[in-house]
Amino acid sequence: MTADDFVVRPEDFLRYMRRTLHVPAAEARLPPDAVLVFGGGDLAAFRRRLRARPVRWSRWTCAGSSGGRPVAVARAPIGAPATALTVEEAAILGVRRLVSFGACGSLREDRRIGDGVIPTFAVPDEGTSRHYGRPARPRPDASLRRALAAACGARSVPYSEGGVWTMDAPYRESRSRARNLAKRGGVAVDMEASAIYALACVRRLRAAS
Repeated sequence: MTADDFVVRPEDFLRYMRRTLHVPAAEARLPPDAVLVFGGGDLAAFRRRLRARPVRWSRWTCAGSSGGRPVAVARAPIGAPATALTVEEAAILGVRRLVSFGACGSLREDRRIGDGVIPTFAVPDEGTSRHYGRPARPRPDASLRRALAAACGARSVPYSEGGVWTMDAPYRESRSRARNLAKRGGVAVDMEASAIYALACVRRLRAAS
């Protein structure tokens, strides 16, 4: 399948912004660096931290700065399909490096509520990543992942590294599969990571969580 065969492409979203919403070209852009969140509280916290303001065309996307560098923060709906839409649109607007920040469930008894997790790979059990090359174990960008780990270490923030099981049917998560994945290096379960990593590979983005 080629790009010309797709019914709708991210470029169409950009044209919609320009022609229908009448967003000037200078405003239809995002910084290369962005944070992706999934909750209103997290969006508010990052907005304060980055001193970010909503962009003209979306109340869920804000632009600010950190260390003198422009940074965007966007809130995506929960789940792989909606998150993929958000990341596709962010990429066409200029985002090249993305860190997603959210909540997950634990696959291990020694992990407690509030513990940090930095995924090293994902196990896809959702329907989105298969449309981005069907990777068996999508992985985050190694340099971004190391940077996150270094930042946590510098601030004495405890975290675990390992696999994340991306599952978009929470009421169908089985104990047997959770135990099996934990034995194979899994530490957490979420709803978006594998789709983000698979999409990032296709769009040549750098992404970590």
